[in-house]
Amino acid sequence: MRNGWRVAVVMPAFNEERQIETAIKSVPTWIDLLIVVDDGSTDLTHQNAMSALPVFGKIIRTKGLGVGGAIATGYREVISQLESENVSTHDWAVIVMAGDGQMDPEDIENLLIPLSRVPFVKGDRFSHYEGLGKMPKNRRLGSWLLGKLTSLASGRRVNDPQCGFTAVTVEALMQWDWVNEWQGYGYPNWWFLNIGTDSIPFESVPVKSVYRDEKSGIKVFKFLPRISILLLTGLWRRGWNWYVRGQGETPITSRLAVTSTWFSSLLLLTTLPMLILLEQPSLALIPAIVGLLAVTWKLDQNEVHRRLNQI
Repeated sequence: MRNGWRVAVVMPAFNEERQIETAIKSVPTWIDLLIVVDDGSTDLTHQNAMSALPVFGKIIRTKGLGVGGAIATGYREVISQLESENVSTHDWAVIVMAGDGQMDPEDIENLLIPLSRVPFVKGDRFSHYEGLGKMPKNRRLGSWLLGKLTSLASGRRVNDPQCGFTAVTVEALMQWDWVNEWQGYGYPNWWFLNIGTDSIPFESVPVKSVYRDEKSGIKVFKFLPRISILLLTGLWRRGWNWYVRGQGETPITSRLAVTSTWFSSLLLLTTLPMLILLEQPSLALIPAIVGLLAVTWKLDQNEVHRRLNQI
């Protein structure tokens, strides 16, 4: 046990024949269970993983579910094994470590510490004292931008949403029914949309960024638009449920204030292209739109804090 927790590691991998052995061997020997999920690799990932697998490890093969689906499969396997052995889950946690070896196992204990206060802990590479290391510049920019969009959509401050180095309690996994609903890239953003909507407390801890000469399978400028649409859709859904439908007992004053400023700003935004073509004074509406959006954001933050304080 570490910091009062028994620990399982879920390691998703796709075509990681060069890194998977190093990633598996980096897992500390005090880990109780290791689940490697080979998600349809076409190279030697499976064979190399088998050769490095410790006695407390197991490999599952899936057929190209995507990184989110692979992680969710690993979560289900951990829960299934604990239930089949009739083991109490109250002191079990699951760490996600990718099979590309970009996560430093020395950070695992830091991820476990806050679990005594919150059910979910997120790695934050931006706040680590060594910085982002050799992370490519385009990925830095993409991660920074997605951090801003994820924070806006979820209502919660998220510096590094794309970091997959996380810790979660098994009991929380058994309660959250949305864990298995998203399978591909963007899984971390999907989590934060639900964490924001359900007002689930979480903490972030600094983790080291480990980059060598490997190339990521993510094409940043193709990935960004798709995830941005996901986040904007999530923002709209949360706003509609909280402030229009009143889910979660949103005070009527907050509902009226947010809906009025939000829909007013949207109305002005949709008419802005035409207004720009008109006379010069119409450009004064741009500060008005920005002001309405700023007020909406502030009111939303007040509601986020109200909900968290009720937990």
